[in-house]
Amino acid sequence: MKPAILLVLVIAACSDDPAPAATIKSAAPNQLVPSDDARNDLTISVGYDDGDGDLGGGIAAVHDCRTAELVTELVIPEIAAETGQHITGTLELHVNDIGAITAGALPEACDELGVAKLADDTAVFCVVLEDAAGHRGGGDCTQPIQLASP
Repeated sequence: MKPAILLVLVIAACSDDPAPAATIKSAAPNQLVPSDDARNDLTISVGYDDGDGDLGGGIAAVHDCRTAELVTELVIPEIAAETGQHITGTLELHVNDIGAITAGALPEACDELGVAKLADDTAVFCVVLEDAAGHRGGGDCTQPIQLASP
């Protein structure tokens, strides 16, 4: 019986992961026009949950799922006065000047988050948060966003 209790304790100790979690709350607009500079910017509202409060100073990586080469890395400003405290909240991420490209192979981050192959007139953006200590969370993705011509 003691070995079973020890195994449970080891598993519980290994499951304490300080990586921040991201949940997409919204993405706007739901249609982009890549050739029109006034209509090719995206705002993604991301809920975060960070158990040790060191998300500030980290990075929000926004993966354009049309190709692996398009990753926008945004520095996250300081959030908590002290680390070591559980924090939750919302980040507003702005990805500007989204252009027209031919979709290539699905990036690994998008594939791991369950994104299917994209149609040529559709884009999906996945956000992965990395805290100041380098812990990367699981991430989340937008709903498909329509790409239109003017």
